[in-house]
Amino acid sequence: MSQENVDVVRQVYEAVAAGDSEAVLAKYDPGVELDFSRSPFGNMQNKSVYRGHDGLRSFIRERYESWAEAEDQCQELIEAADKVVSVVTSRGRGRESGVAVEQTHYGLWSIEAGKVTSVRWFGTLDEALEAVGLRE
Repeated sequence: MSQENVDVVRQVYEAVAAGDSEAVLAKYDPGVELDFSRSPFGNMQNKSVYRGHDGLRSFIRERYESWAEAEDQCQELIEAADKVVSVVTSRGRGRESGVAVEQTHYGLWSIEAGKVTSVRWFGTLDEALEAVGLRE
């Protein structure tokens, strides 16, 4: 099941890169939860937790309203028990400030029945692995 979960996360990033918002949304469970409370980007958004497809749409809209440029590069996907850890470098330029930002952060993805049910974001790989029980 872990490799299937890795494939789901890979497909999300491929759909994002292709600009296919319908394919992105189709990969997320209707009750999905995106949690940025421990993310280095947590203070740059309107909320720390977004829920459901409407929450996902709000997050995407807020991100592109705030950033003149924004891109995510998924560098690695790690099987972590029944979850997936993504190693992602995000780059952007603030729409108003013009300040360039680059940050690597780590997503802990939960997938059920081929759909993403939650993504929790962390500032370090150790935090993400600890959250899944692979580090102390």
